[in-house]
Amino acid sequence: MIKHLSTSLGSSKLTKSELSKRKILDRAPRPRLASTIVLIHGPRSNPKILMGKRSIKHDFMPSVYVFPGGRVDRCDSYVKYTGELSKRTEMILETAFTARKARALVLASIRETYEETSLMIGKNESKNTTSKSTWNDFQKAGITPSLDGIEVFGRAITPPHRHKRFDAWFFIKNIKTQKIPDISDTAELQDVAWFTLEQIWELNLQRATKMMLKVLEEYLNYKSPPPYIFFSRNESGKFITDTYPKA
Repeated sequence: MIKHLSTSLGSSKLTKSELSKRKILDRAPRPRLASTIVLIHGPRSNPKILMGKRSIKHDFMPSVYVFPGGRVDRCDSYVKYTGELSKRTEMILETAFTARKARALVLASIRETYEETSLMIGKNESKNTTSKSTWNDFQKAGITPSLDGIEVFGRAITPPHRHKRFDAWFFIKNIKTQKIPDISDTAELQDVAWFTLEQIWELNLQRATKMMLKVLEEYLNYKSPPPYIFFSRNESGKFITDTYPKA
């Protein structure tokens, strides 16, 4: 597992909007819990990967390509789900969270994937319309979100100089369908598409995304992933990359 990444990935520059917002803060904001998922289709040696471009109107990482994801909402703790996390992913997540919060973290990535790409990850069931959140669309479609096949592979906490900060956990799932799933642009992401790794490196990427791409490339080469994940954060002004839990 990558523990130390080169700083040659590029600087983490703030936009003018971010700079103005950060200047008025008395202290670094507390990171919000967030979840990101890398969806792959095809062979691990040369997969297609789902990404999209954030709108230029966003004040956090505008006009860059990202994996689907976002912060965890309260509704993610209460939605009906199917499937189970692997023992490895369950162990890693429950080192940091309760079992309910760990599941909510993964389910948030499924919800965000739908909100940002129109792709539902789940299994067919009878239709129901009791929820008042985004999960209502799943219920209307007769889809129960599924935890099966989702593995954790990384964690990154936004540096304290950002006016918005996230404790982001990165997951991966192989979509094992014969046909590549249909997706579409949304209000959140534009140019939503399935890209090869080679194509992704040619896109406009933020430094953290480049870092996690390198972690992803290493993860895809594992026959059996280790019982820990890559972990990056800032401590006392220093950029640190090691593992979580400690290897």
